[in-house]
Amino acid sequence: MGRTELLRGRLLGLFVCVLALSAKSLSASENWGVAQGPLGGRNLHAPHVPWFSFPAESAKPLAPGTIRAGIAIYLLNAFVIKNFDNDVHFLAADRTKLNSDSQNELTLVDYEATVAEISFDLQAFDSWRFSADWRMHFRYGGFFDGFIERWHGTFGLPNGGREYFDRNRSYWSIRSEIEWKFNGSAYGLGDLDLQAIWSFWDTPKLSLAAHFAFKVPTGNKEIRFSSGYPDIGAAFLLDWRPWKRWDFYLSNGIVIPLAGEGRLMIQAIPAVEFRINPYISILVQLNIQSASFNGQTRFTHTYLGRINLFSLPQTNLKIGLKGHVGRFGWQAYIEEDMLTWEGADILFYLGVNWSFEPLPMRNAVSQKEQSLNP
Repeated sequence: MGRTELLRGRLLGLFVCVLALSAKSLSASENWGVAQGPLGGRNLHAPHVPWFSFPAESAKPLAPGTIRAGIAIYLLNAFVIKNFDNDVHFLAADRTKLNSDSQNELTLVDYEATVAEISFDLQAFDSWRFSADWRMHFRYGGFFDGFIERWHGTFGLPNGGREYFDRNRSYWSIRSEIEWKFNGSAYGLGDLDLQAIWSFWDTPKLSLAAHFAFKVPTGNKEIRFSSGYPDIGAAFLLDWRPWKRWDFYLSNGIVIPLAGEGRLMIQAIPAVEFRINPYISILVQLNIQSASFNGQTRFTHTYLGRINLFSLPQTNLKIGLKGHVGRFGWQAYIEEDMLTWEGADILFYLGVNWSFEPLPMRNAVSQKEQSLNP
């Protein structure tokens, strides 16, 4: 209900910030630095959390021997309800909200979450990179509902029915082959993701790689931070750098749950990078992933007609900035599902990393010789 308009309004501030960059940063230059790579991050909408999803990765290898450690924070707000009829679902006595029974009957997802992530990468060989990612999840009622409603009111945007429901609730009732419900706050560990990237082709203009993944089910199954079973995945990565300031990325992959209710998922992540200056880029990126199970709740979609919620592919749009200063790297983006509404209503991401780059062997030998022969 007006999600495309919501996206435009929410991204307005980001575009203003980018346009406010100094003219000096946008002036012509002979050196535009290196590509920053695509935006990272996982699918964290409630129906997708229990299963593995590929982050966007660059096919270009790091310098051999590089160790990279990172941390990231996700903040997201999700709100999904069934269609309702004002003649059937009555307002409460104050005439501004639905009564509590109607709210519970109509709510599928209504919560906020903070997710903390740690990651490690090792470029063990010239063409092989290994990584591990682990997350801690916190779900709660939150405090953004009022802000989002006021934001929509400021720009004359619809609220998607939020105004009829109590603010800052934590409740979900996701109907699938195995129904899951939860009410209240929750926290717990997520799954451990192990990955390997084989960069089998690398030139100044084009890099190609194969991406492999194995999910270790370390997360809490009872509150749906894990499926309780391993997943495996494989993807093809492409980096294309046709011009000095433009870079294009593509990741196409499949995720296969080895047991449980999840089904095979297909994922595609195209991205475009524009280098504002040698140290910072702006990126526009899509994250498309097929549904992890067959939803059973019928819904009338504004653009797609009668559908089953949680059965369509996720079509998330990310717009963000990514940069580095020396060995310190950072990225920040805003994300929303603009078409099928199968992703989080709004997600903010901030991540930083530090690269530990060992000295080249030649320099190390030279320094050793100098220490022995002062």
